[in-house]
Amino acid sequence: MQNILDVLLLSGLESLWDYLSAHVLLCLLPAFFISGAFSALIPKSTITKYMGGGTSRMHLAIAYSFAAMSGLILEVCSCTILPLFAGIWKKGAGFGPAITFLFAGPGITLLSTPLTAAVIGPEFAVIKLILSIIIAIAIGISMEAIFREKRKESSDMLTVEDDTTSEGSKERSRYQSGAFFLSLTMVMVFGTAPVDLLTKIILVAVSTLITAIIAMLYYGRNELKFWMKETRRFIRMLFPILLVGVFISGLIRPLIPAELIVALAGTNSIGGNLFAVLFGTVAYFPTLVEVPIADMFLQLGMHPGPLMAYLIADPAVSIQTLLVVNKIMKPARTLAYGVLLVVMSVVTGLLYGMLV
Repeated sequence: MQNILDVLLLSGLESLWDYLSAHVLLCLLPAFFISGAFSALIPKSTITKYMGGGTSRMHLAIAYSFAAMSGLILEVCSCTILPLFAGIWKKGAGFGPAITFLFAGPGITLLSTPLTAAVIGPEFAVIKLILSIIIAIAIGISMEAIFREKRKESSDMLTVEDDTTSEGSKERSRYQSGAFFLSLTMVMVFGTAPVDLLTKIILVAVSTLITAIIAMLYYGRNELKFWMKETRRFIRMLFPILLVGVFISGLIRPLIPAELIVALAGTNSIGGNLFAVLFGTVAYFPTLVEVPIADMFLQLGMHPGPLMAYLIADPAVSIQTLLVVNKIMKPARTLAYGVLLVVMSVVTGLLYGMLV
């Protein structure tokens, strides 16, 4: 019994160490700075223009399309997207588009499609990309429909004291603001790029330096202080619970052997698809790692239907994701989001399995 507990504890600590060493400095930390910048430096009108809660068909089409395609720009995991989600929702994004962004950020990534095509097959990769976009929008629309009347109430939790002081602010063009956010985003893009560590560090250092120079040139002292204040707020709110989730995920993973997954998901059944989705939720893997894991399952005999369900769900949801989402938008919305994601992934996997 003591040996089992030691193994589980070691697995949890290893998972925590792997996450801290692989994600925090070059991936998650830039995401916190981006979320802080969203909250402190972007006018609310800009967010609401593209992802606001408008009611016209054109406005909704732009908002959901913009949110669904975000993953093709931001190569992030299900944990890194959390501060970004909190930032855009607090700043005025519509609830439905914000939820679509939450799923699409890690679930629809630019690098995962060619990797999936190379490992599993081009047809499978293209279908998975299309299905993920459809599910992202469907989940966002469903959440908006369910909680439409409670949207304003939920935003109170994210409300912070705005810095209305104009002293220290600077006038700037949209191009200067665009250059700042592009440079800041590139810090995270380079931090998650599939290149060797030395190249990654150089790219991150250069883009960080460029970001700092642009910030000092085009933003006032008070604006920069407010940016740092918002960044610290997101870190304090999200980071501790995120670490707890990573540790719990590592603790549980040894209890679920891959052979059992294959045995239970070797046929295209509701149970097989559900088990594949739940495995992806519990056994969290960093972004893109789910692809070789899926290839292993395929080689061991997992049916293509559950495999599709697993690859749709795994990048987008994990224990730590749900724990932090609950902190941001409370239990009822978290439960609804989790249930919708699981149900839609299972149904999609089941239908795909029938077709192939």
